[in-house]
Amino acid sequence: MAHHGWVQVDDPDKLTPDGLKSPFGRLFPAENIAYDSLGISLFAGPDGPLETPSPTGNQRKQSNPAGFTFLGQFIDHDLTEFRVIGEGLQIIPMNPTIGIRQKLLEDLFESESELPTTTNGRSGKLDLDSVYGLLGATQPDLFSPDGLFLWTVGGGQPDLRRGPQYRNGRLIADPRNDENKLVVQIHLLFERLHNKLHQAKVGGGADPEVSGPYSPAFKATKKTVQQIYRQIVLFDYLPRIVSSDQIAQVLGKSATGQALFQKCNERNDAILKRLGLSDATIADAVAIPVEFSHAVFRLGHSQLRPGYVLNFLNNQPIGLPLFNTAAISPEKKTGPGASRLSHTDLRGKEPLSALDDSQPPNVIDLHVDWKFFFLVGNAGDQPVLDENGQPELDDQGNPKTVPFPQHGEPLDGHLPRPTFRLPPPSIGEPPQSLAERNIRRGVDFGLPSGQAAANQLAEAGYTGLTSLARDDLFPPDIFAQFADILASEPRLAWDTPLWYYMLKDAEKNVNQPQLGPVGGLIVAETIIGSYLESEVEATDPARRALDIRSKASSLVATFANGYDPQLHELEAGHPLYHDKAISENGENIFSMSQLVRFVS
Repeated sequence: MAHHGWVQVDDPDKLTPDGLKSPFGRLFPAENIAYDSLGISLFAGPDGPLETPSPTGNQRKQSNPAGFTFLGQFIDHDLTEFRVIGEGLQIIPMNPTIGIRQKLLEDLFESESELPTTTNGRSGKLDLDSVYGLLGATQPDLFSPDGLFLWTVGGGQPDLRRGPQYRNGRLIADPRNDENKLVVQIHLLFERLHNKLHQAKVGGGADPEVSGPYSPAFKATKKTVQQIYRQIVLFDYLPRIVSSDQIAQVLGKSATGQALFQKCNERNDAILKRLGLSDATIADAVAIPVEFSHAVFRLGHSQLRPGYVLNFLNNQPIGLPLFNTAAISPEKKTGPGASRLSHTDLRGKEPLSALDDSQPPNVIDLHVDWKFFFLVGNAGDQPVLDENGQPELDDQGNPKTVPFPQHGEPLDGHLPRPTFRLPPPSIGEPPQSLAERNIRRGVDFGLPSGQAAANQLAEAGYTGLTSLARDDLFPPDIFAQFADILASEPRLAWDTPLWYYMLKDAEKNVNQPQLGPVGGLIVAETIIGSYLESEVEATDPARRALDIRSKASSLVATFANGYDPQLHELEAGHPLYHDKAISENGENIFSMSQLVRFVS
């Protein structure tokens, strides 16, 4: 990982002349909000009010199993990648500096002659191009001649092939998916799904023309994997962070062509048409809104824990923090084939195991036991045993346990301490605080305030929106000790940054794990819009629009009468049921729990 959220492009000309074919778009009109720089640093920097712990007891908001935090990061990498456009539509291989006002394609007065400053390095579809290859084009070096993802294997588990012979030091389509040890293993779940389905289809050692990366059989396997992924996103992930009512509202508007996402894409499609791009090229790309990519879908930063239990080894929990501090003694031995621990935190770019002679003998096995992240089997507690196999006791004499699945932090206006002190190479330039970077990036992209977004959503006909009072946004019990923040930048109170506003909007409802209406509707607009664009194959604009509306209409009833994945995965007859029988082709996989069971 060179920089958080950024991937270097080795050949800056490789996307021309279609450097604009995947533009960022807007749900709402751009705003030029200028905050006092010191005020933002005090507000969102280390030791500020956002670093205070989440409430406990009855005031603590419900949360989701921890795996969905990292599935969200994986989805984000599949949908968006911020790139800079230079002269002649070149995609410049440099990290965009915070503090530069960005122009989108639809911001230009003369879109036929001017260039935007940024484009999306992903197709904007839920198509796993972060797994299979850039902008939907299969990357052949990822695969064996018979169309299987290439891995190394340690301890019987797959890992990326690593070494200087590979671009970015490892064999992966999107290096961002190896920026931590959890996202890379979600990435590997989908590679494993592909290999299991493809091997069942063509067997081993098949003719490359029959099963290789350009064969009809390979394309059929890829299409099945993409479909399963979209089912998981729509039916398992999205309802955990957006209420079923908001999902149903967005689907209803999509069924009539009135969704904000559809209008955003109609504007951008019209510009691309004037620029001479073909209907097929335009249909193959989707404009992802910057309100989603540069504010609201950074919701996962609030869900992060300071550290996670990854697995049990020799009856002991193996856990690591996000950054810096080793959770296990550097000298601890963990069994045959493993020696001194080199991992100090969850950052990526390292092998997951040293249980194979091909790996350097300086790491332990850090492959995830997924029952600690998703409902696999029955939820419960794992006992912690000592070296004699006896239960370890806490200070009160009670047996120590580790709960599974462990949950992430709630969606609220509080972030874990490590995110305020990001270490290199997670970032390339100041500020170190992830919260401060989010707010400054929102300013760079001309995002509206949270209050303006709420008003725009209400004007679009969405219901359930309420205005957040000053005390909701800046609770007196916390901000009394930070009075200098609003004194330095009073505009924060009425033009509250969208990213922070949607987190406080989520925090109001402690009885549900989902976002509030502002964040929920923006996420639903984008993910549902991308889902519909991914499901429809027609390239004729009129036919495509009709097919998208028809698909949306067919889904409204699923969410209109209440939809709760936390309950559904426990209902034996429901498609989300965690322990249901999975068909040989995997097409009835609708949840991460089912995916984990199928590929394991």
